[in-house]
Amino acid sequence: MRNPSIILAVVAMTMASSAKAQTAFSDDQIRSALVGNTISGQESGEYYVEFLRPDGRIDGMGADGRYTGHWVISRGRMCMSYDEEDGKATPWDCARVATRGDRVIWVNQGEKSYSALSRGNPRNL
Repeated sequence: MRNPSIILAVVAMTMASSAKAQTAFSDDQIRSALVGNTISGQESGEYYVEFLRPDGRIDGMGADGRYTGHWVISRGRMCMSYDEEDGKATPWDCARVATRGDRVIWVNQGEKSYSALSRGNPRNL
């Protein structure tokens, strides 16, 4: 027979870990989880992969080839801006961040999007 108190404890821990994964990270937690690592996914139907360099630069690859940008962490949000061909940069795009395993959860104005997280720079960007 199963012990009901053990089952309740396991259910409670599972619920707590799920809630924790959805909680937005602090600046230090964002830095620890993302900086020096690679994120990848799809945005507007196009695949991307980006290495977040420790010095605040982004090296990425998308359907149109390589690109660069910058990141900054501020008030519990990861903000990114991308370099354009005319020498200007896109406006900063910021989102709250959480992770669940190798998945990054971005929350911006109530909408969620997701990226895969890979340790280091496996694509040599």
